[in-house]
Order: sequence, then C-alpha cells, then structure tokens
Amino acid sequence: MKIIMTSSKEFFIDTKPSRLFFKASVPGAVGMIASNIYFSLEMLLIGRLIGQSAFAAGNLALPLILINFALADMIAVGSAVRIAIRLGEGRNDEANKVFTTAVFTAVILSALTSFVLISAAPLLFSLMGASSHLLDDAVLYLRVYSVFTPLTCLVFVFDNYLRICGKVRFSMVMNLVMSFLCLFFEFLFLYVFDRGIGYAALGTSLGMSITCIICILPFLKGNLALRFVRLKPSLSILRDLFAQGFPSFLNNISAKITSILMNSLLLRWGGDIAVSIYGVFMNIDGIIVPGMYGVFDSLQPAIGYNWGAERKDRVRKIALYCVIAIALMCLAFTFLLELYPGQIFSLFLESDEAGLSLAVHAISIMGLTYIVRWISYACQSFSSAVGKNREATVLSLCNALVFPLLMMFVLQNFQLDGIWFVTPSAALLTAITAVVIYFVQIRKLVKD
Repeated sequence: MKIIMTSSKEFFIDTKPSRLFFKASVPGAVGMIASNIYFSLEMLLIGRLIGQSAFAAGNLALPLILINFALADMIAVGSAVRIAIRLGEGRNDEANKVFTTAVFTAVILSALTSFVLISAAPLLFSLMGASSHLLDDAVLYLRVYSVFTPLTCLVFVFDNYLRICGKVRFSMVMNLVMSFLCLFFEFLFLYVFDRGIGYAALGTSLGMSITCIICILPFLKGNLALRFVRLKPSLSILRDLFAQGFPSFLNNISAKITSILMNSLLLRWGGDIAVSIYGVFMNIDGIIVPGMYGVFDSLQPAIGYNWGAERKDRVRKIALYCVIAIALMCLAFTFLLELYPGQIFSLFLESDEAGLSLAVHAISIMGLTYIVRWISYACQSFSSAVGKNREATVLSLCNALVFPLLMMFVLQNFQLDGIWFVTPSAALLTAITAVVIYFVQIRKLVKD
C-alpha cells in the first residue's frame, strides 16, 4: 500500500512538467472524449436508423439525463480536489474517508433524482412545448436512462479516482471499452433487432453498467492509493464536497437548463428541424468540452499535489501546457465547423435542401463559439483546481447561464437567426469576464 501511494506522489510532484503533461493529459483527454462520445454516437444512430423525430426527442431528453449525471460528477470533482491535496500532504486516512463518503453520496443523490425524473417526465416535456409525437419518445428515453442511473453515475465518479491513483491509462482504456460496449449494444438493438428509441437508452445504460462494475473492482481489492473504509458520515466532509464540486455542477446543470430553454425557443421558431440542428451542434460540443475537461481534469491531481506541496513553479508550468492544449483544440474545431458545416450535419441526419441550407447557416454561426471558449474554461478549471471556488463559480454561472439567458432575452427578437447567435455571443462575454478575473485575482495568487 505504501509503495503505491509513494509512486503516485512521485509521479505528480517529481515528474518533469512537460513529461507529466503528455503522460497524463493526452490519455486523460482521449479517455474523457471516449467516455462522452457515446452520446454523440447514440444520437447519430438514432438519427440515421430511427429518424429526425426520434433524434429531436432524444435531444430534448438528453439535458435532463445529463443533469442527473452532473450530480455524481459534482461529488467526484468536489472530492477529487480534497483527496489530491490530502494525499499530497500525506494524510491518506482522511483521503480514504472522503473517498468512501463521496461514493455513497453520489449513489444516493442520483437515486433520488432518478425517481423525480421518472415521475415528472411527461409534465416536463409538456412544459417544453413538445407535441405528442415527440413527447412519448422523450419520456420513454428519459425513463430508461433514469432506471440505471444510480449505477451508471459511478462511471464518472470512479473515472476521477482512477486518475488520482495514477491509473490514467487504465482510465482511458475503460472509457474506450465503455464507448465500444455502448455502441455495440446500440447497434445490436437499433440495427439488428430494429428497435426504437427506448432500446437506444437501454444499450448505452448496459454498456455503462458493465464498465462501472469493472472500474469498481480495483478499489474493492484495496491495492490502490484509495480504498473503501468504514462509512462515517461527516458534515464537514459533505459540506466540502458540495463546496468544491459546486462550480463544476453549476456549470453542467446551468448549461443543461440553457439547452432546455434553447430547445423551447427553437421549437417555437423553427420546429423539429431547428431542435435537430441545435442537437447536432451540441453533440459536437459534447466532444470538444470533454476534451478540454479531460486535459485539465487529468492534471488536477498534479495541480493539487503541487499546490499542497507549495510548488507553485510547477503549478504554473502545468497550467500553461493545459491552456495551450485546449486553445489549439478549440481553434481546430472552429475551422472544421466553418469549413464543413453541411457534411457534419449530414453525418447525423438526412434532410431536404431547405433543411440542409438552414443547418449550414446555423452551424457556421454557432461554430464561432470556440474561438474564445477556451479562455473562460482555462480560467475556471484552474480556479477550481486550486480551491478558488468563488472565481470558478462566477465563471461557471456566466458561461452556462447568466450570459446565455441574457443573450436569449436580447436576441430572441430576431427570431431564429437571433437564437443561433446566443452561444457565440455568450462565450465572448464570458471570455472577457475571465480575463478580468485572472488579472484581478488569479495572476497574483499564482505568483505569490
């Protein structure tokens, strides 16, 4: 046990920053993309094998599904900061106590939320303006996912803990395995057996459940830096979990609330095709954001270890590598969205000439988001990693809720065209806010 913990500490504190970046961030980014890309693949199969109506229904339900997953992710992120710092300080017993509390808290929260979603699904989609042909499919899709969530949510929880224990490659492999399993079951149910949208949700849930069980096994064996101990609920630990994880959760849930409101406006001004176009963009976003998240999240233990060890020189270098990586990632996707909007849309759905023309116009506008998106995300992720929760929370709110709602209010007067500009304009305002926060608060903190 001691040898394993020492190895993890040496990896994060003694490894050269450039080498640490490539050994942790590349597998972390690949793994995080793989752990989220199955949603995009699922939507692609739904659009291609079932049709546009099912695709629109799935995209109406997906924000609610991801809100439930965001609860578990909040606990995982919140505990990861404290665990990494405690391990860096050599306080391993306290780290294990936090780990055990976090896992059980994530399961209980997800179970409660799943019950609410199963019960309230018809009402929620009716309030969003879904017509009868969309409502039935959306309700079924949401309910199947919700039944499995108390187990599947642990995929996101243990993914964080595997990286803290230095098992970055294993985490990447498991995410790739999960994507393969989800795709296999989806293809089996939708293509081979020609089933409907409920089986799409079942296929992904089965793939995630199998992966979750495999990921839990190393922790049950007790041969990692983290292990289960006797559960002793502590208000101070719970309070810290929610405080540390709240910025990430706020960003996730706010973004999903924004998506729900966007879908409602799009249904009003453009109908099913407008929701489908926005759904395609959000599925692309579901690849880019996990990639950015994976870069910073995989190095969060390293930042936490070095911050706890007061090695701010290493913290600065690690953060710089992360910022450069996510900036290049965002700019690359901007070029793809601007150069090939029609081809990207056609991957997910077949459409007539009018629908394709609208998709090209809309995706070209929304693709501008990523020119500046990396600025606010880098500042937010770094603030969270070093425990500056107030700054991270402000940026989370601005990026995912405040500025999108503001721009919806302002731009909805321009009807459908105005709605397409909501995302890039909100990203620009958030980037400006991030620059101000960095020069006022974070820059001085890192230099001290």
